[in-house]
Amino acid sequence: MVKKLWALLLLLWLPVTALAQNPVVVDDANLFTAAEEAEIEQEAMAIIQRYQVDVVIVTSYEPRRGASQDFADDYYDQHGYGVGEDHAGLLYLIDMTNRVPTISTTGVMIDYITDSRLEELFDCSYDALAAGAYGESTMQLLERLERFLAEGLREGAFRYDKATGKRLTGLYNTLTSGEILVAVLAGAGVALGIILLVAGKYQLRGSTYRYDLFEHSSFHAEVDQERYIRSTVVHRAKLQNTGRPGGGGGGSGVHTSSGGHVHGGGSGRGF
Repeated sequence: MVKKLWALLLLLWLPVTALAQNPVVVDDANLFTAAEEAEIEQEAMAIIQRYQVDVVIVTSYEPRRGASQDFADDYYDQHGYGVGEDHAGLLYLIDMTNRVPTISTTGVMIDYITDSRLEELFDCSYDALAAGAYGESTMQLLERLERFLAEGLREGAFRYDKATGKRLTGLYNTLTSGEILVAVLAGAGVALGIILLVAGKYQLRGSTYRYDLFEHSSFHAEVDQERYIRSTVVHRAKLQNTGRPGGGGGGSGVHTSSGGHVHGGGSGRGF
């Protein structure tokens, strides 16, 4: 009985310990009220649990001048954030030294938060941020982030090296209308073949009995709308781009942190 009680206490203690080691909200600059911090943590945790990626919010006066991105990347790496083998996640930094919002993405989140989506995240939350409504601004950013994850990967998403402009991956392509049509026709052909095969087997030659195939059979299909952002996707190149991809579009600019890890992201306008 005592052993079972200790085992139960251990199970209850482990999640609290993990959360203490990897807090979702690190408000070192004291920008949030207690109510705001609780609301932000709740929204971040909902995204973490739903999409199995890390989401971290940090406020700080510590970054050096001009080093917001370095601070965000290193904070994520050095504090053990990330889900899965690719350490997928996003860190949002409100840098009170340089007065800029900064985002660092890792793993599959690099592909979901393209340059254009990065700009949208900063734009949708900028007015509240500039007005000093830091909690409201952060909630606006998290809500837009969740919408992007629900929408999925954008057509034509790819990675490129920010320093050189060189494309690092092929374009991500969803099915075209032509490909969908071919798939539908192929499926219809297979279904028709099965129907004819079964119907032929139930035509009892030499007998007066006739099996009514359509009366005694049924078919029901459902469309599954579940979206899993960590499922395997196929990237294949369609176009060669020898120019600098730049911001916007489907590109995600990447760089290497001081710890040797690949990150996406960037900084928004000063506030």
